[in-house]
Amino acid sequence: MAKLKRNHSLKKILKFYKNHIYLYIGFLFVLMIKAVISFFSAILTANIITNIMNSNFVEVFRLATINLIILSIYHLLSFANTYFYKNLENKVRYDIQQKIIESSLNIKMNYYDNNRSGVILTRLTSDINHISERFKSLTKKIVNIVRRLSYLVYIFVLDFYLGLFAFMSVLLVSLIYTIRIHYLSKLKPMVKSQREVVNSQIIETIRAIKDIKTLNCDDNILELIGEAQKDLIKKDNQEYYIGTALCKFTDLIIDISNFLFIILGCKLIIEQKLVVSVFYTCFLYKDHTYNFANELGDFRYKLAECEVCAKRLVSLIYPNEENIEQYGTKNLNHYKGNITFEHVSLSYIDGIDVLKNVSFNINAKSTVALVGESGSGKSSIAGLIGHLYDKNSGLIKFDNLDIQNLSKEFIRNNITIVNQFPYLFNLSIRDNFKMINSKISDEEIMELCEKVLLKEYIKSLPNGLDSIIGEGGCQLSGGQRQKLCIARALCRNVKVMIFDEATSSLDNNSQNEIMEIIRRLSKKLTIIIIAHRLSTIAYADSIILLKNGKVEAMDTHENLLKNNHDYKQLYLKDAIN
Repeated sequence: MAKLKRNHSLKKILKFYKNHIYLYIGFLFVLMIKAVISFFSAILTANIITNIMNSNFVEVFRLATINLIILSIYHLLSFANTYFYKNLENKVRYDIQQKIIESSLNIKMNYYDNNRSGVILTRLTSDINHISERFKSLTKKIVNIVRRLSYLVYIFVLDFYLGLFAFMSVLLVSLIYTIRIHYLSKLKPMVKSQREVVNSQIIETIRAIKDIKTLNCDDNILELIGEAQKDLIKKDNQEYYIGTALCKFTDLIIDISNFLFIILGCKLIIEQKLVVSVFYTCFLYKDHTYNFANELGDFRYKLAECEVCAKRLVSLIYPNEENIEQYGTKNLNHYKGNITFEHVSLSYIDGIDVLKNVSFNINAKSTVALVGESGSGKSSIAGLIGHLYDKNSGLIKFDNLDIQNLSKEFIRNNITIVNQFPYLFNLSIRDNFKMINSKISDEEIMELCEKVLLKEYIKSLPNGLDSIIGEGGCQLSGGQRQKLCIARALCRNVKVMIFDEATSSLDNNSQNEIMEIIRRLSKKLTIIIIAHRLSTIAYADSIILLKNGKVEAMDTHENLLKNNHDYKQLYLKDAIN
């Protein structure tokens, strides 16, 4: 059953090659011509040596000239081979990567919460490269297997007994390769899985290099990665040792077969059942027959490797149905900005609810704040509104239309979230806006930047909108990053903007500037603010107090401060801090 699944995965990957079948046919055709040339070149070489032994030098010169001509053609065909395959390789890599990225954008956030990003990156790079290399190698081996088989048939034609002996040797060597593949097919996935862990840890370390330095946890990080590397080394060595041991044992069997082949040939010559020139030709070709066994064994081994990589890639290209985001087909042409939760519950892990029977209503163009202790469910509500997660029960409505019926286009075009640490692309300021709206003009960008108090700063830069802001916007201050992200979000003309702890990491001056920007936006948009600093959201039209995943109260700041003990305690704690 497992083998059927692996083959099924490989078939799905082969569909990407079928899209460029003309390149593959060209590649295969050239390979076949080269194989034919190689076969006849070997026959010519044997005839040349036979004629040298018979002192027929005129024939030697003629045959050597023919051999040189066909070998020249062979090398010229290698250039054509490179053209066909390199184009095929790059086009297939492009198609697979595009499909994986496309699929990744449609996968639920739960999947990313439960999987390391380094694992996905490893599959996007090394697995695709591995598939490409192995596909090329497998195609060549198919042609080589046919060519090697031709040598075996030719030996049978020359002498039945030597052909039979060569055939039995091939079977024995193939059996050893079968045993080798059996063990390696079990060890290879373990090695790849552990290598993913190591690569993922290294990627995460590079990403967190600033925190690692400031937290002075270099030794702990090195120890963590070191343990994973040691485990990888252990598994990798085990795979290599078994593979090498069986490979060397195969070489020993081939050497013994060569010895017995010579003994059999001498016996047949003594009994005058075989002439020396025929024996010499058979002896010259026997290595090609052993290589048939090697080629067949390597083909099966590399096919098994391909199946492992294919299975891992297919899991990203064609994710399980439960991991894919589900959307409806309806659009609200005149969405006002109303949001309603009716008895909504959510759990990331079965049996553990992070939201329990939550109900509230947010009116269009109002400002609503979500407050509560860490883990109370504030960010979970934001995730549900942005359709990053799916509720377990209840209803979420936009202007009285169930979110389950709304299209992806509608949700993405009308709701946006500005996080505490928003991501900015390592591009120019202009290109960061172009990533969101490819048709936006420089004038429109500057208008948006003016709304978030960033216009004068951009004008002061030597390269203006062409300024590169670095990975994650590292060339900007925290306040400037937040302003730019708000402006970027506004270029989609959204109706609902959610600020998830958007000011918690900023200094007081930057925080006040961002809050002033949000106040201005609240006149035109539905604003939802998630905040720990209650002093920053006192002006909100309504404040929802969450506790242990439930709505404890919903009212204005003044009323909550007067009537709710938990809210008052949160406010006093914030005032002290």
